[in-house]
Amino acid sequence: MNKLIGILFAIACFSTSALSSSIMGVGMWFWVILAAGLLVAACQWIPRLQSLAAGVAFSLSIISILAVLLGLLASTIGGSFNIDSSSAFLLFLFFIIAVLGFVLSSLYRRSVRIGGEDGEFSMREDEQEQRN
Repeated sequence: MNKLIGILFAIACFSTSALSSSIMGVGMWFWVILAAGLLVAACQWIPRLQSLAAGVAFSLSIISILAVLLGLLASTIGGSFNIDSSSAFLLFLFFIIAVLGFVLSSLYRRSVRIGGEDGEFSMREDEQEQRN
């Protein structure tokens, strides 16, 4: 499950950076989002680096929530709510990054509690309860 969420997070990062570069051009945040997506995708197969990937996903999730809130605030300037479709889709992609990043970091935290230091599930939570 961690790998699936990590890959979905990376796809959302790639989509967000592609859309933001088409709207605003390639800038610093394009590279930050792209690097975060690549790191999270690559770390899904390297168990020792999954804690780093979960931390990066959590950090990008917080930044994405701020981007959504500031984007919604910026769209109200001028007295009426006005946002074009590409900016609305960009805010939606930031929201998807935030949700997937929070889920990925919470799944990693749960897997450390269940499976140990390496971040791999040693057994499912219900199997562990049955053994105890």
